[in-house]
Amino acid sequence: MDSIPLTQLDLNAIIKDCDGLVIGAPLKIGNQKRVWNCAYQEKAYVLKVLKSDDVALRRVKREIEVMHICSSAYLPKFGPVPLRELKLEGGEKVLYFLEEYIDGTPLGSVHRPMPLTEVVRLGACIGEALAVLAKNGYVHRDVKSMTIIQRAHGLGYVLIDAGIALDRAGAAITLLGDVVGTPLYISPDQVKLPPKELDTRADLFSLGVTLYEYASGQHPFLNDETPRGDVIHNVLQLDCLPPCFFNAEIPESLSGIIMQLLEKDREKRYSDPCALVEALNMLRYDISEDHLTI
Repeated sequence: MDSIPLTQLDLNAIIKDCDGLVIGAPLKIGNQKRVWNCAYQEKAYVLKVLKSDDVALRRVKREIEVMHICSSAYLPKFGPVPLRELKLEGGEKVLYFLEEYIDGTPLGSVHRPMPLTEVVRLGACIGEALAVLAKNGYVHRDVKSMTIIQRAHGLGYVLIDAGIALDRAGAAITLLGDVVGTPLYISPDQVKLPPKELDTRADLFSLGVTLYEYASGQHPFLNDETPRGDVIHNVLQLDCLPPCFFNAEIPESLSGIIMQLLEKDREKRYSDPCALVEALNMLRYDISEDHLTI
């Protein structure tokens, strides 16, 4: 993406190509894509712009495919402008499309630890999203705080950015032998198994890492109580401390759920996201005290 000078002139080219589009503040600047708030025909959306190459095209098509097929309140919806390729003045090409605007805050910007009622809500919402993905044959492969949005006004959480999602019945979008995922959140399965052998339990492990962080304020495999070193080595070899070691307010019921998600043997994790959601829904809330009762 660095070779594409996304200047105001380039944005004007996109505006000219898409009549009725108004581009607002940038949301994300990365090596692979750039994201802006925007309005189209006076409704709020998100504009995503990517460099037009073979890898980007495969990933963006997968992301759009998932949005079309997987309908959930906890997954983003595709916008009204289909995927387009635009040639810029310098000869570079970009891909762009519109996606649902989600009013909220990236989870990575939310203070940790969160209230435990919110940790349970987070797990249930993303568990529901993973259940829909799994039902349609997808493994997200990049569940983490940076791919989750906390909706405003306490309306739950949304799992975004399915660009590297695995279609278990379809063509691969990555090269054989590539380890796909973010090291701080990657599951042992993604390191050890061929992509076609992955299933939703890999995503449940990554969700377990996320819930551990937001319940305890610590990373399960990289904190002051663990041996320093490569996080992937720790994911594969280290039995992490229960989250209640760092936060004594975490009840055993919630701690147990998180630790089951972090089992290295996927046969010992929840069999599917629906089982996780059911376990979380069995926890009783005491909203007025802002903590969980057992």
